[in-house]
Amino acid sequence: MSKMTVSKIAALAASMMLAALSLPAMAAEEGLCDKNLTLNYVVAPEVTPQLVEFWRNIYGAREVRVEVPGEGYTKEFNRYRLRVLVNEGKKLSSLSCG
Repeated sequence: MSKMTVSKIAALAASMMLAALSLPAMAAEEGLCDKNLTLNYVVAPEVTPQLVEFWRNIYGAREVRVEVPGEGYTKEFNRYRLRVLVNEGKKLSSLSCG
């Protein structure tokens, strides 16, 4: 093997080792809402308590806040909360963390 090939293999092995060692640090914090997750629906489902609990589990969130039009809510960001926004017909508008 040439020196260049050996160097590339060594660099690849070192980067893989560093990645493997950092996996525990990259693991999601317990109860932290997964903001990288996106669920899309062709037809918006009606929001039910069972569906809200399903979304909470999928996103890994500790808390859920269902927000309906016309109600007031605090604006503080809570990284452990899943926000479920519904429209007037109790259909899902969007899901977001915060």
